Amino acid sequence: MTREITILDPMNATCRVGLLAPSRQAQALGTKATVLQTLARKGCETSILEPDDLRHANLGHLDIILCLGGDGTMLSAAAAAARHGVLLAGINLGRLGFLTSCAVANIPAFVESLCEGTYIVEERTMLAVTAYNRKTEERRDTLLALNELALLRAQTGKMVDLDAEVDGTLLNRYHADGVLVATPSGSTAYSLSAGGPLIWPGSEVFSVTPICPHSLTNRAVILPDSVTITLRPRERRGRADSMIFSLDGRTTHSIGLEESLEIRKAPQKLRLFQMPGSNFASLLRAKLRWQGYELP
Repeated sequence: MTREITILDPMNATCRVGLLAPSRQAQALGTKATVLQTLARKGCETSILEPDDLRHANLGHLDIILCLGGDGTMLSAAAAAARHGVLLAGINLGRLGFLTSCAVANIPAFVESLCEGTYIVEERTMLAVTAYNRKTEERRDTLLALNELALLRAQTGKMVDLDAEVDGTLLNRYHADGVLVATPSGSTAYSLSAGGPLIWPGSEVFSVTPICPHSLTNRAVILPDSVTITLRPRERRGRADSMIFSLDGRTTHSIGLEESLEIRKAPQKLRLFQMPGSNFASLLRAKLRWQGYELP
């Protein structure tokens, strides 16, 4: 089960921070300067990361990857952080910031928490996605996703047909714009927009949600994350429309009619930095602007 672990021991004398700040907008550049100054005053050793470093560099020497941006920036670094076992944090410069650690105004408190070791680590489930050819059994490289895997139509205006299987047993045949397989982290992202459920981060489940299905009875299904989910494009009435699959909305790949996608829980988990006192319920209320009313 995903755990929340309060860290009681402070960081090493020199905290090694990899700073990912891809935006060149004035606000981002000003925040970057503030973060660098604040980290330097605390004696942290900071290196600047470029997007290519996430794919090619060995990041295992870092204590933490700190992103300046929104959830998109966090998602771009999630797979690399999980592969190298490096803590991931973010200063929110975006709109929602479900994954980020704090707002710009809280940078001093963030750095204090980091250096004093008073933060919380949340372990988040990742998806491992492998495309393979059913005829040749040739398998592509396994890819990681934090939020979701989306199997989608490649052409605008055309619905697609696909099968979804759970541990080799047919779950459903969908006629839709596509299907999402989401983690609890991804339940507040694309899956939510497609009508999927909100899922508590510690839940050991996946959700399978059709995107605009041509049936009012097709709804999201919650599955234990111990299963293997297989998605397979298929023909309908002798015709098969082209499809693509996307991971976290960051990378897009083509998929042929003879191929399938195998989705499992990845052996790697993402270690996500959270400020002391943070909790998912308050995050939902703030980010989704929930309002409660007391009856007289």
